[in-house]
Amino acid sequence: MGAGTFIAKTGVRLLVTYIVVLMVYFIVVRVLPVVAAGGNMAADPLLAALRRTAEDPRFSMWIDQTIRRFGLDRPLIPDQLMMYLRNVLMFEFGISVYTQKPVMDEIAIRLPYTLSFYTITTIVPIVIGFYLGIIAAKNRGKPLDTAIVQASIVTNMLPGWLVLLIIYYTLAYLPKVLWNIYIFPLPIKAPEIGIRDWEQFKYLLWYMSPMLMAALIAWSGGWIYYIRQLVVSEMGQDYVTTALAKGLDERTTLSKHVIPNVRPPLVISLAYTIPGIFGGAIIFEIVGNWPGIAYFSYQSFLNWDFPVMSAFFTISAFLTVVSLFIAEIILVAIDPRVRTGG
Repeated sequence: MGAGTFIAKTGVRLLVTYIVVLMVYFIVVRVLPVVAAGGNMAADPLLAALRRTAEDPRFSMWIDQTIRRFGLDRPLIPDQLMMYLRNVLMFEFGISVYTQKPVMDEIAIRLPYTLSFYTITTIVPIVIGFYLGIIAAKNRGKPLDTAIVQASIVTNMLPGWLVLLIIYYTLAYLPKVLWNIYIFPLPIKAPEIGIRDWEQFKYLLWYMSPMLMAALIAWSGGWIYYIRQLVVSEMGQDYVTTALAKGLDERTTLSKHVIPNVRPPLVISLAYTIPGIFGGAIIFEIVGNWPGIAYFSYQSFLNWDFPVMSAFFTISAFLTVVSLFIAEIILVAIDPRVRTGG
């Protein structure tokens, strides 16, 4: 199978999967509650959320307009399902039920906070894991390998939120109480949404530092152990034994044979990890009072703000599909066996 044909088939398959996932989401969130209520449309969570805003007289006219605009008075299937698919595929998510602002505007003002934190804490642990994992594999069975593996297991076992609380206690609370020293701020005064000057930007970096430390400590361990195991597994293969028997040194064997063979699973793992940059980690944003997308989405779930929930789910699913598609292209480029099944 040619590379172009393989990539085209993969793209179609991922697109169909994406649409099916969106349909399943709509059915689970909107249709099943109505079915469980015996067909009573009042059980539609979106309509229920809209009606809750009717307690505020300012929204009474807006509710009627919203119902008509988005066809919420029409049958769920197929009318609303088709409208839902059309809107989300065009990234048109409407107005947030509770903030009364366009959903994409709400996401846009929070996106820099999510990207500034999670881009670092997604990419850096992979880089740390790659180099420390290879070092551990090269020294397998030696004290250095044991130390790296044990440290990676311990840090991987510790939840990120627990590490963050420990950092807050030891480097923020105790120094303030005992010596009146501000090393890091406690998560009380969160950064303002919308940085307007240099002082606010410096405070943002200072405020984010404990969260960065906690995430790097908690998330690097898993990558170190994973990559170390990949490399060790490859080093046990016959082709490595043959290369070493022919006089090739271990360093060259690693760089020219082993590492190229561990790249495909790393690419796939990275493809599943990158979409998390958009969503972030809800528990981190809650504990750290961080004004990112994940916390906003968590609040929308509590308030059953369906437009925001749909946006969060749709964009996350879209990023996953795109990441997997790009990963397939990279895999074809670095390992032609992928498209032939070899």
